[in-house]
Amino acid sequence: MRKLIVVLGFCLAAFSCNADDDPSSIVPIPVPGANPVPGAPAAAAVPMPPARVVPIPALAPRAPRPLAVPVVMTTAVPSGGAQPNDAAEPVKFSSEGKWGLAGYNNNEVIYTILVTNHDFRIIRCSLEMQGFYFENGKKLTVSDRQSTTVFPEQEVQAGNWAGMDQPSGATYTVKCHPL
Repeated sequence: MRKLIVVLGFCLAAFSCNADDDPSSIVPIPVPGANPVPGAPAAAAVPMPPARVVPIPALAPRAPRPLAVPVVMTTAVPSGGAQPNDAAEPVKFSSEGKWGLAGYNNNEVIYTILVTNHDFRIIRCSLEMQGFYFENGKKLTVSDRQSTTVFPEQEVQAGNWAGMDQPSGATYTVKCHPL
């Protein structure tokens, strides 16, 4: 019964809609040289073209895209003929090791190392981490190496280790160089 009511509702809605293209609403465009006043003599014997229908304005046309111009990058060459060496400048970055809790019930200890680039160049960082974990009651050492790329003024999580022993601590070293 509900389906029948829904179908009848859609049919009534479809039949109650009016068309927007009523022929009496079409406005002819005035033609230059045509006589605007009916019954008055025409200035020239120009046959009147048939009335044109004013179309619905389309979306504004898009302006053409400008042509692609290749960018030519030049660097100033010192008088000695050698290229300037940005690699000679030390890389500006900071790193931070954090202990936290994770897991389904926040009962798993994790150690995370974050590296932040404070340089104007893209840098590649490698890090080494040493720590401890317990397995079957034995304290064992863990050591790991990771590498990451860091863009200017961005922070990257360079490593995330789970199951380590927080009271024993962990140490890490980070070395970065520009790309």
